Amino acid sequence: MVSSAEHEPEEHRPKGIPRRFWVMFLASLGILISYADRSNMAVAIVAIAKEYDYTKQQQGFILSAFFFGYIMTQILGGAMADRYGAKPVLAIGAFTWTLFTLLTPLASQKGYLWMVFIRIGLGLGEGVAFPSAHALVGVWAPPCERSKAVAMLTTFSYLGAVIALPVSSSLVVSSWGWRSIFWLFGSLGLFWSIIWHVFGASDPESCRGITEQEVRYIRHQQQLDGQVEGYGNHVLDQVQVFGSAELDSDSETEDPNPSPELQATYHALTTERQSDEIRHQVEPIRKLSEEEDTPPNIDHASRWTSFRNRVRSKAVTNMRMSSSAPVPWKLLLKRREVWAIILSQFCAAFGFFVMQSWTPTFYLEYFGVDVGKIGYFSVVPSIAQGIVGLSSGFLGDKAVRSWNWSFLSVRRVSQVIGGLGIATALVLAVTVARSAYGAMALITVGMALNGFTMIGASAYQHDICPQYAGFIFSLGNTAGTIPGIVGVMLAGLLVDKNGHTLWGLIWSMVAVFYCIGCTSFVLLSTNKKIHT
Repeated sequence: MVSSAEHEPEEHRPKGIPRRFWVMFLASLGILISYADRSNMAVAIVAIAKEYDYTKQQQGFILSAFFFGYIMTQILGGAMADRYGAKPVLAIGAFTWTLFTLLTPLASQKGYLWMVFIRIGLGLGEGVAFPSAHALVGVWAPPCERSKAVAMLTTFSYLGAVIALPVSSSLVVSSWGWRSIFWLFGSLGLFWSIIWHVFGASDPESCRGITEQEVRYIRHQQQLDGQVEGYGNHVLDQVQVFGSAELDSDSETEDPNPSPELQATYHALTTERQSDEIRHQVEPIRKLSEEEDTPPNIDHASRWTSFRNRVRSKAVTNMRMSSSAPVPWKLLLKRREVWAIILSQFCAAFGFFVMQSWTPTFYLEYFGVDVGKIGYFSVVPSIAQGIVGLSSGFLGDKAVRSWNWSFLSVRRVSQVIGGLGIATALVLAVTVARSAYGAMALITVGMALNGFTMIGASAYQHDICPQYAGFIFSLGNTAGTIPGIVGVMLAGLLVDKNGHTLWGLIWSMVAVFYCIGCTSFVLLSTNKKIHT
């Protein structure tokens, strides 16, 4: 597959830092804050339990309660973002999780059950964050920039956890106490919500300050990739064709007598002489001409230009129009490409949550690392993963633009490197490593390689069905929440049963899941787009 960027002259690309970058950067900051808000409890719970005398079981339920809320709004958030736009959905989610973050100190005074409810509420708000962010990528990102956009979102999620842990650790021992953790991160959420309200946008057409040149560039790239399509009719398909030709012209003094084919299209769209089969499809565009005071005259240059601009605007926003309909979830669930995402996300999440929850205990019990140093052993691999993950976004887009790789090749290779890399590292950590630093080095390399998955299955939905990217991602993320509960509990049972002697079994189990995930993705993924 040849990069679509080759078809776009260099002078057509917007100069300077494009607005789409700032929108995606702002959304990524929101993801960072959401992950910081969910991660800070891991530090705060120690002080909270000491103050209110919570048992280990109560502490565990408070921590896991987040996932019960998180799993409930994933699919709803993705569907709503695809249908109504990512900006309002992400804004509502941010307001919700910020509110519950700020209420945490107050809830602690009310009792244990109130803390559980607060964590469920936090999960409800954060459940819409990632699906709506991926819906944003589907609308905003040109195909040749999808890898960077997805890598930025995912990297910032890891940064949220990396930042939250040391900051929370400092605050919990300060004179302000553990309550200041939630005041700080809640305030950041409020500040971000204001900025998002002012500068965020669901699509390029509604973004303040964006140039027409950038809007044309985004939609032109998406059109070349088949993302912005005609209305599925032999007459309306002309709109798509002329979207990059006559309808995409910048000249205000163009020939007032367009081609006979486009004149016929114009006539069909602006008269009542339409068959019943296409009437419901041409109606949205036909109404554009009725908004003018007098019937348009096709022989009048300025009048034709006005109509051309209206039809062009309607054509480039057709993706949003199709997404305003109910999500065709039955059709999506029948496609093997969607199941490639669901299975790979499920398997990857199993490994992610088990490692996130039990790696510190692994260092503590298996190698006898001092508890004060465990944070260092946990943060270094995450930093490496974030650096490689963000870099892989640029590498993946370069592979498409400059090396003529297909999107599918980038996704498959990245998923295999990431899955096999971390699987191998975990097995070696309990069979070859002779010290905690040796194990950390292996896991750091494995986590770094796993960063490539940010442009693998995590970005695949934007290639096959960008208009429902948020919903498809939410399916995979919902499936991934299940091992977040079950996998962590299962690993805990193995640890409790026989101490560190079963760490080999735990990491081998995680490695198998990673291998199954990347293998299923390679077998089920195709380069076929899903048309709805």
